[in-house]
Amino acid sequence: MAILRAVETESGVMVENAYARIDTISGSKNQIAITLNYYLSQSHYTDGKSYVHQEVYSYEPEVEGESDNFIKQGYEHIKSLSGFSKAIDA
Repeated sequence: MAILRAVETESGVMVENAYARIDTISGSKNQIAITLNYYLSQSHYTDGKSYVHQEVYSYEPEVEGESDNFIKQGYEHIKSLSGFSKAIDA
């Protein structure tokens, strides 16, 4: 699972349709931290190239019964943020 989104790297380069994926996740039932890494494309990711931008987010996970896994919940949280309204699933 991943999303496509425009992002400006720290060096000021704009990457349209960057391939963004949650690469790390840690936490507890009270708080989950996720690292969203951006790659130039999905093929850059699969070829083992370095990410071009990184962001860290946190959310309170659902842990009851039939809840989605923490990674899926992480993507849902990210897509709910205002800066991600134009992001699309990849």
